[in-house]
Amino acid sequence: MSLTIEEIRAAIASLVAKGENPTQVKVRAVLGRGSYATINKVLREWRQEKTSEPSEVGLANQYSKSMDANELLSLYARGERNFSEIDLSEVFLVEAVLPAIDLSQADLQGANLTKINLRAANLKGAKLSNANLQEADLSGADLTGVNLQNADLTGVYLRGARLTMAQLEGAKLQGADLTGAYLSQADLSKADLSNINLSNVILNQANLYMTNLSGANLSGANLNKVNMVEAILPGANLSNAKLNEANLSKANLSKANLFGSNLSHANLQEAILDEADLSHVFLYLTNFSNSSLQKAKLINTGTHSDSGVNLSNANLSGADLSGTQLPKASFNEANLAETNLSGANLIETIFTQANMSQGNLHGADLQGANLEHSVLRGADLGETNLSKSSFRQANLAETNLARANMAEAKFFQANISRANLNGANLQGANLSQATIMDADLTGADLSGANCDRTNFLGSNLQDVNFTGAMNKSSALLPAN
Repeated sequence: MSLTIEEIRAAIASLVAKGENPTQVKVRAVLGRGSYATINKVLREWRQEKTSEPSEVGLANQYSKSMDANELLSLYARGERNFSEIDLSEVFLVEAVLPAIDLSQADLQGANLTKINLRAANLKGAKLSNANLQEADLSGADLTGVNLQNADLTGVYLRGARLTMAQLEGAKLQGADLTGAYLSQADLSKADLSNINLSNVILNQANLYMTNLSGANLSGANLNKVNMVEAILPGANLSNAKLNEANLSKANLSKANLFGSNLSHANLQEAILDEADLSHVFLYLTNFSNSSLQKAKLINTGTHSDSGVNLSNANLSGADLSGTQLPKASFNEANLAETNLSGANLIETIFTQANMSQGNLHGADLQGANLEHSVLRGADLGETNLSKSSFRQANLAETNLARANMAEAKFFQANISRANLNGANLQGANLSQATIMDADLTGADLSGANCDRTNFLGSNLQDVNFTGAMNKSSALLPAN
């Protein structure tokens, strides 16, 4: 037979009449039955009522606790495990040993739980904000939906713990052991996780906004759909991590290790990736617009299919993208000065208004690429496939285009002065109004090319093939 509210209130009144604190334990002792959760609910209502009555505020404050530490420890020693919804706010339980205890929905705000043993405990929905859990053992505990905001979890053991939807905003987790923990949908915004080991941890859909993860080990972690806006990740290890659809906009990933990670559909707008290692990273529809990737490594990065990667306005100066697979990517207005793109697959990629001066594109495939208004001054494009690419009004002065394939490419009003075009293939290319002064075109093939008002003055045209060239009569040619 279940307890009635009237019975519980009568028990409370009898204890108060004796001058005793009506704790859950004492009320239950008077009644001889009933769950702590049911009794505590009525106790809370009773205290709220007393607080609202000015003449009895002192009484409510005097009896503000539903249970103290000694009562809890005594009951636990006698075999009691269910303390659901108990009020233990600001309790002192340092080094207490309470494995497998049920503290679900309990109020432990501001409690001192330093070095407590709560292995395999049930803490679902518990309130632990501002609690001190330094070096506590919570291995295997269920902390689903727990509130740990601003809690001190320094050196805490959370191996295999379930923290799904846990609130950890502003929590201190330095030196914590989270091996095998479940943190999906957890809120870790602004938490301190610097130098922590989170390898293979599940953090999908977690909130890591402005979280400090500098030097953290996140190798193999599941970070799909995670919010890492403005996250602090310098030197972090994210190798082989899953970051599909992750939001890393404005995140600091300088010198981070992202080797082999999956960044497909990820958002890295305005992110800092200077000197980061993105070798063998999977990129599909990834957004790096306005990000900084100076001296970053993107060796063999991308996908063999249409990448759709957005690197517009990104700073990739000095980066290594050799062997990357980024067809149909966008480098619009990007800074690629001194960038290594040798051997890269950049078919139909957009480089409009990009700065590619002194870049290395030797042997790359840029078939059908758009390089209009780009700057390639001093770049190495030797043996590059540039067939059907567009260089309208581009600056290719002093570039190396030796043996490059530029068949049917468009160079309208482009500047190719002092370039090395030795043995280059320009069959059917549109060189209309292009400036190719003082260039070396020895052995180049311009058969079928459009040379309308092309300026070849000062260039070496030895053994050039002009068979079927159009509008050659209007071209400015060097004197014999």
